[in-house]
Amino acid sequence: MLHITVQFKDKFIARVLIDGGSSLKIRPLTTLKRLDKGLHEIRIGSMNVKAFDVSQRATIGKINLSIQMGPNWFDVEFQVLDIFATYNLLLGRPWIYADGVVASTLHQSVKFEWNHQEVVIHGDGSNPIYTNQTVSVIENRKKLGGETYHCIERVNAIEKDQ
Repeated sequence: MLHITVQFKDKFIARVLIDGGSSLKIRPLTTLKRLDKGLHEIRIGSMNVKAFDVSQRATIGKINLSIQMGPNWFDVEFQVLDIFATYNLLLGRPWIYADGVVASTLHQSVKFEWNHQEVVIHGDGSNPIYTNQTVSVIENRKKLGGETYHCIERVNAIEKDQ
């Protein structure tokens, strides 16, 4: 899975799932409310969506959202669903192909061309600037009994700053 952080107006939206296996762009109703977007902005356009658990749900409608990734703005039309989701936005195959984005779950990054330059957006897991939990892994070597061992320590952001 690949999660990134995008910007909408003056707010950052974390946990944006990039899913090349999905044929939709989904926006849960809870995310819509947290961004102060009114329900009156939802355009009617109901469709049935098959979830990962094979259940079917109807969408409430669709809404446009301009999101910023790096220096570029993307205008995306999302299907709005009243669901509990582990992501705030889902960007699927139609967005990836339409905007010429290359998403890599292996490298935990998204790449696209902007102004004749390659832009790389790193996934939330690989960029500690957007997380406030465990940030980094420090790798060092410790000598114990004449032998060298590799030791990995996780450093909490709060402890690191102090």
